[in-house]
Amino acid sequence: MAIGRSGERKSVGSAIAIALRMTRDDVLEALRYYYVVKFAGARLVPRPMRYALYRSAGMRLQLNSIAPGLFVGGPASNLTIGPGTSINVDCFFDCLAKVTFGREVMVGMGVTIVTSDHPIGPDGRPQSVVGREVVIEDRAWLGARSMVLPGVTVGEGAIVSAGSVVTRDCRPLSIYAGVPARLVGQVKTAE
Repeated sequence: MAIGRSGERKSVGSAIAIALRMTRDDVLEALRYYYVVKFAGARLVPRPMRYALYRSAGMRLQLNSIAPGLFVGGPASNLTIGPGTSINVDCFFDCLAKVTFGREVMVGMGVTIVTSDHPIGPDGRPQSVVGREVVIEDRAWLGARSMVLPGVTVGEGAIVSAGSVVTRDCRPLSIYAGVPARLVGQVKTAE
């Protein structure tokens, strides 16, 4: 007899089946990681080839520029990148939930997008992980090393300054800076 996670008794055959299923899942996740992160995101892979490899992994991409070193955690199919968007080097996108970049978005080096969250339960303790969608609308600009947290929408044309941590939605054509990011100005438009 084996003992399960919640203390219930399980047969040895049942325990072996669970262990084999977990091993299979871990191997498949490792293969996905090496394909998307280590192979497609490698510095030696030319951009056109990287684009094709990412599309074959399930990312929804239109004509854009993705520099090397992109880490995509979670299903690649949860990532959508619009046309004309530029992703700089060494970004980290946690794609437990959907991450959507609009048209002509600029993403600085080392930007982090987080979709996974552990909500606090009634007992005050963190609960199981859940994903909350992140949307970066058309022509927004995320400065180097900025971070966007779960459930946030960065409005059209908004600018997030380098190193900022975005914890709530950003209005269109507005400038945000700081930790947490706060509204510090408006984008001037040609009229």
